[in-house]
Amino acid sequence: MGEHVNLGEFRRGPAIFSVFRTAVSPAQYRVTCSDGNGPSEVCTFSDRPGPGPKWHGAWNGDQWCDWIEAEARRIVAR
Repeated sequence: MGEHVNLGEFRRGPAIFSVFRTAVSPAQYRVTCSDGNGPSEVCTFSDRPGPGPKWHGAWNGDQWCDWIEAEARRIVAR
């Protein structure tokens, strides 16, 4: 899988989201969230066409999902 590389962060209220590249070919990414209780996984996604992110736990169907995906993809695009 290779080394996990921190690509950047974004915030919403007290929540800090971090975006990591977890594999290079195909490119795969993980988003975590830290809201004061330590980081937890939000979703994973790749640069391949197909279904969008795989959301984890309570994030699956959360009202922030579209916003989180858009912010994470902006960071990946940089």
